[in-house]
Amino acid sequence: MDGMGNINIDVLHSESPASALYDLHCAECHDNPTGRVPPRASLRYRPAEGVYQALLSGGAMAPMAAGLSDHELKSLVKLLTGREPREIKDPRENLCASRGANNRVLSGDWVSTHGDVRGRRFRDIPELSSQSLDRLKLKWSYAYPGGASGPATTAGKTVYLAGTGYVIALNADAGCADWAYPTEGRIVRAATVAAIASEPVGEDKALPSGIVVFGDDSGTVVALDASSGSMFWQVNVASHVLARITAAPTVHDDIVYVPVSSMEDPLTHDGNYVCCSSRGGVAAIELKSGKLLWKQEHIVAPLAALGTGAGGDSNHRAAGPLAAEYGGSHFQQGPAGASTYTPLTIDSKRGVVYATTAEEYGFTGATGPYSVVAYDLKSGARKWQTSLMPHPKERARICAKLETDCRNLFSTGTSALLHPLSDKEDILVVAQKSGVVHGLDPANDGTILWSTQVAEGGDLGGVMYGMASDAEKIYVPIADVDSPQGLFTGSLAALDPATGKIIWRTPPPRPACNWNKENCISGQVAAVTVVSDMVFTGFWDGFVRVYSSEEGRLLKEIDTAIEYKAVNGVAHGGQVSGYPVTVGKDAVYITSGASSILKPGNALLVYSLDGN
Repeated sequence: MDGMGNINIDVLHSESPASALYDLHCAECHDNPTGRVPPRASLRYRPAEGVYQALLSGGAMAPMAAGLSDHELKSLVKLLTGREPREIKDPRENLCASRGANNRVLSGDWVSTHGDVRGRRFRDIPELSSQSLDRLKLKWSYAYPGGASGPATTAGKTVYLAGTGYVIALNADAGCADWAYPTEGRIVRAATVAAIASEPVGEDKALPSGIVVFGDDSGTVVALDASSGSMFWQVNVASHVLARITAAPTVHDDIVYVPVSSMEDPLTHDGNYVCCSSRGGVAAIELKSGKLLWKQEHIVAPLAALGTGAGGDSNHRAAGPLAAEYGGSHFQQGPAGASTYTPLTIDSKRGVVYATTAEEYGFTGATGPYSVVAYDLKSGARKWQTSLMPHPKERARICAKLETDCRNLFSTGTSALLHPLSDKEDILVVAQKSGVVHGLDPANDGTILWSTQVAEGGDLGGVMYGMASDAEKIYVPIADVDSPQGLFTGSLAALDPATGKIIWRTPPPRPACNWNKENCISGQVAAVTVVSDMVFTGFWDGFVRVYSSEEGRLLKEIDTAIEYKAVNGVAHGGQVSGYPVTVGKDAVYITSGASSILKPGNALLVYSLDGN
């Protein structure tokens, strides 16, 4: 693995006992994949712990692994993923002595990844401000089983999170587990908590008071009773073998809106893989029944063969072999791509759900990728789409300055943020990996009102995961971890929502990794969270830094990449990535080590005033 976490694929072809085991037990299917069998190359992008669980008794691959020792299983996992699987402790060993009352969603709970359906990631808590920040102390910590997958969400006195192999409900006061739901080797990043909004009548009176909803890497959405962890319903919304649900669903008016993505993206760089056919999209499910209401793919053009002499729709046939920078001859079908990796945003005023989309695989020029797409909440009809792809000449100019294949660079890196300009007017804000933030008019079919370059940008992202806003500003975290100059790596910018002008920008922090000083990077590959007059944000050097929302002054630094005595053993912090900071009524929850390759961890850190 190199300094950016890229796996050395030479291990896939090594002559070793593990390679012989693979040939005997696995190659027949994974070297000749059909149906829902993933190709071998895709396994190196899966967590080692998930592959290990699939091989154990009860896992999907257990029959093929029958008779192998634990040492042999782990050698197979290392061969396929490049990593040793970490120990996965059963969270049910730390159950609470008694389970609390029925879990109910209360006003102000942080029930979803972004904290609200508009994607603003903001809470105004008078007791927690810059004046009381010094009183913020660690109350307790928890060791995610295996590794941290994503952020915590809260409802009432319960904290919900996903670790390797489990979705877990923790008591917010003590950190013991109310329940733990085994995910049977499936990868779950985060969960959303919801309550039935409509007044229950008849049989509906038996519905749970709270429902936990999440998606997994098989394209399946699962709903659990929030109080007991028992299965309520499940439904598959994406059948492609490489389809997955990366972000937690967004729930609005008793409908679950699910973003669909794919893990076909990394295989676009593999010349041995015949690419590509997966597509991102949105699905809508009835919360109380699990009934699929509608489903849309972002790319509507039919899948066709690509390349000279290929069959299929002539509108999607390349005029000649695709350029080498787009992957060359192994792009044999398309259009494909346009995954949605981040949570969806709801605009109840206009009756639409917004999805942001990533790159197209192969560059046929199809509509859908690199865009913001608005769908009708009820019917799923596409209301409008705004492409954020620059004009070809401008795109070529930008790409010439960077080390990039110019395919992933212009993907949207964040969810859409719906910010109120007044009681009547809103603006929709979205950012790209190229480092550009755009303000769109949601009342005028997504017309671009302003665009601001805040970062140099790169394939690993100029701006990633999510921005935040309070009444006055949009707060933009700068990643730029693969920036050639690093001018803005790790800085934080505050923009005027109406004009996009930069109000202030923090200087990049000095990288301070406590595990590796030589290859340390302090980019913000994480969404920011605004609490009262403070901006909390996570960094690749393991720190959470807190800034003043007024002028960007640094208020506090927390090095999370250390060892913690947790309520269930020992927790290890790491890089702070993804969606690390969520806020309850009386606590701040920091996830350290999720969405990380260089320094993964498994720590949930719970801070409160005076540690009470």
